[in-house]
Amino acid sequence: MPNYLRIFLFYSLIVGSGFSQETVKSDTVIFPRMIFIERGDSSYYMDKYEVTNGEYAQFLNDLGNQEEEGAPWIELRSRFALIEESESGKFVAIDSFDTHPAVEISWHGAKAYCEWAGKRLPTQSEWRFGCQGRDSRKYPWGKKFIEGYANIYGHKHDGYVRTAPVGTYPLGASPFGLLDMSGNVWEWTYSEGDLQFLRGGSWVNGATLGQCDKRSNTKDAHSYIKGNTLGFRCAR
Repeated sequence: MPNYLRIFLFYSLIVGSGFSQETVKSDTVIFPRMIFIERGDSSYYMDKYEVTNGEYAQFLNDLGNQEEEGAPWIELRSRFALIEESESGKFVAIDSFDTHPAVEISWHGAKAYCEWAGKRLPTQSEWRFGCQGRDSRKYPWGKKFIEGYANIYGHKHDGYVRTAPVGTYPLGASPFGLLDMSGNVWEWTYSEGDLQFLRGGSWVNGATLGQCDKRSNTKDAHSYIKGNTLGFRCAR
């Protein structure tokens, strides 16, 4: 874990249906607020937002872009990558994409970031419950899809061709206050075994794949795959 995380102060306050754990601002970064998800003996925290390019670049500057299963944590050679390595060897978010969700991330790259931050990837069950709450709704906000509540279909009404900055769609919040659980980027989850699944759909998908109970199929579930629609958030 990076040293500056150890000096962060944490406090809790009541927000909506549960508690929200926030971090105090350091000199260079504000880590995403974590939302408390109450579920009896298996309660947990989840990041309110998807991990951004700016945050992932800081992780890379600490540990480098390592390889697992023969593939790097993030595919920087992709023309869709939103992080680059400068001539000085420092990783930085490209242009104004520092608050957009990090993409081209493998499952190993997502898992490594969460562990570096003192967190972990959410399980499929945790992710789904955080998305739909106790009433098993189809979408984070309710039973029916509503235009303008999520970044799907490649819509440009938000002014962004692909991903949008995290938190752009506040009306699409889940019952617990989690944002962008539908659309923007598919999110890695943790499962026992060789296959690791993605949930939530992305900016390029239709409304159906943005439903809380949908997940990627098995051909997309290998931990080494990456793409410009794949990102993640952490839990604890």
